[in-house]
Amino acid sequence: MEGSIHRMFPYRIRPVQEAIVRSVKTAIRTGGHVVIEAGTGSGKTVSALVPALHRAVQDGKRILYLTRTNSQQVQVVKEFRAIRNLYPPSENDAVGPPPELLESILSDINGDDPDVEREEHVPNTISCAPIQGRSGMCPMMSDDPELMTGTPDELSRLCSEMKRNSLLRVSGKPTSGTECRFYAGFLLDDGKAACDWAVSEMPTAEELSRHCISEGTCPYEVNKALARRSVLVCAPYIFFFHPFIRKNMLDWMGCSPKDLIVIVDEAHNLASFIRDMGSMVLTTNTIRLAMMELESCGDRQAAGKSVSSFLSALLASLESIGLEHLIDEDGLVPPTSLCDEMMIKLSTNSARLDAIAGEAALMGEELREMRKASGKLPRSHILTCANFYRTWNNLEFDLYTPLIVKGRREGDLSLEAFALDPKVMTHVLGDVHVSIHMSGTLSPLEEYRDSIGLPENAVLLRLPPPFPLSNRLMLYDPELSTNHERLMREPETVVRIRERILSLLERARGRSVAVFFPSFALMRSVLGNEELEDGLDLPVTLTLDRPLFIEKRGSPQNEVMELVDEFKATQGSALFSVIGGRLSEGLDYPGECLEMVIVVGIPYPKPNARQRAICSYYDILFRKGWEYTVHAPAARKMLQSVGRMIRSGSDRGVGFIIDRRAIHFTEQIPDMRVAYPDGSDVSAFFSNGSNHSANVK
Repeated sequence: MEGSIHRMFPYRIRPVQEAIVRSVKTAIRTGGHVVIEAGTGSGKTVSALVPALHRAVQDGKRILYLTRTNSQQVQVVKEFRAIRNLYPPSENDAVGPPPELLESILSDINGDDPDVEREEHVPNTISCAPIQGRSGMCPMMSDDPELMTGTPDELSRLCSEMKRNSLLRVSGKPTSGTECRFYAGFLLDDGKAACDWAVSEMPTAEELSRHCISEGTCPYEVNKALARRSVLVCAPYIFFFHPFIRKNMLDWMGCSPKDLIVIVDEAHNLASFIRDMGSMVLTTNTIRLAMMELESCGDRQAAGKSVSSFLSALLASLESIGLEHLIDEDGLVPPTSLCDEMMIKLSTNSARLDAIAGEAALMGEELREMRKASGKLPRSHILTCANFYRTWNNLEFDLYTPLIVKGRREGDLSLEAFALDPKVMTHVLGDVHVSIHMSGTLSPLEEYRDSIGLPENAVLLRLPPPFPLSNRLMLYDPELSTNHERLMREPETVVRIRERILSLLERARGRSVAVFFPSFALMRSVLGNEELEDGLDLPVTLTLDRPLFIEKRGSPQNEVMELVDEFKATQGSALFSVIGGRLSEGLDYPGECLEMVIVVGIPYPKPNARQRAICSYYDILFRKGWEYTVHAPAARKMLQSVGRMIRSGSDRGVGFIIDRRAIHFTEQIPDMRVAYPDGSDVSAFFSNGSNHSANVK
């Protein structure tokens, strides 16, 4: 059996990968849960995929590989290609792997037990469906910028309406409603041609989208059809942990949770992602948009009050709560404060307020249906406000923290019910056949297990770094700090940080460098391209004698991936981004694509009311609030960023933390030491044992 797994491994297997394979194989066989911490570059993705695929066909299971971002999904598809390429299609097979592929893999799997039969609901192709949301795959998005702002629910409603109209036209019963030509193209063969192409080519989501659009068919619908045929489905976290979206995805796959081998990649992000997803927010801007919406359609009455008065009171209530409870950027508020303020401002009771909110919700539903029928995004801000008010008053606030938060623009506020406990949504993991949780930075593993609600008998596996520590030089600056109070007290610190970065870049001349910041704001300060009130950025004033690539806040996924590709293809360039973002986690920068990572500052979470609430909650649960919610996340983010540059045994690189507080992380980064002021240690490292062709001065 071990030999058959080795035959499916597309690379020469390393000891750390053998350990991962054994743990995953055992968990799949016993139907348990395993949490694995293995350093970046360990090859966790392929090491989990091989035993998962090895058992999935035999046991009638499906593999659901979950990633935080779409960019991390690309790596999963590439590794799956490498595994499947060990079983190339025959010359006579024009549409993908032949049936013999299944028999070949089954032969490897079954070993000495040829009588094992495959269950009926096993997919008929060893293929992968790279699932993404409509916002990333809908071809109509490029034709209508409004759709880019749509929520999953809004896009789903609009898509259903346009599909219905397209289906009616195809069946000879056209309507006057807006149709989707890409869905009409899909109906011509139910996506069979595109699915066959995908089975053959194993595309990423971006590649699948480009192909489908060129063929005039809908990539989102093709992906849904592909999901039913594929043994592996790769999707963002939300597709499994959001109850409504999970139901739809399982319908596409044609299976239930008990049929799933769930792999959670970059699992250190899961708890914070679930908290954000489970929270609910109402902004003053949304209320103002609702009031504008009301002006265009007329007012209504309920319980002696108008919908317009309800919205005006809602806006005034948020402003009053902000005046009383806001401290700096946020503040804790009493759970009853919203209802109390509304009763005072409308001189009424809670029952009448509920009646007014109900009428506003009914009005919003009607407006949303009207917009949907006219081919517009089915959005109603009136409905959003009404639903928020009704939901807020029914929340169990032992699981949420009520907050008032200052917006980016002057006068903007948001009222938020911040979800504290990820287990509210991650409990579904108890229903799957097995779950595998992987990251290079998960310690303390017990905290992760308990936070997301895995059983106490879950296997916790912490593996040593996959490559010699001599492959990297870890340094920190003992003088500078990005501590907020110090930056406010000594603004010249930003200039010194800028000079330090320039000095390090000079020491790494001819080599590609990534510079990661705790925030876009600090990055802009160092680069000198401050953001203006209208959202535009001033030109970069930092002068570099090398190509410069800068991630912009809120950039679409395709632009981010193009930025990464250009950076990788441009030797000796500099990439500026943020810690914990799309470019500092989950992506590979192999070989000379990245030889130095500069981390500017310790990425401690802001000590705001939200963070204090999480810390207090974890103090109650584990007696380790600060360690679990402040120190550990900061260490994880730094290790993730630095880990981008060492992806194989031959990679070498320098990690440099510009912050004297790095001394508190020697337990997590044992090879870190104080940097020489003149940077000569960086030059010496690159000169010693490097086959790089550039002249390092």
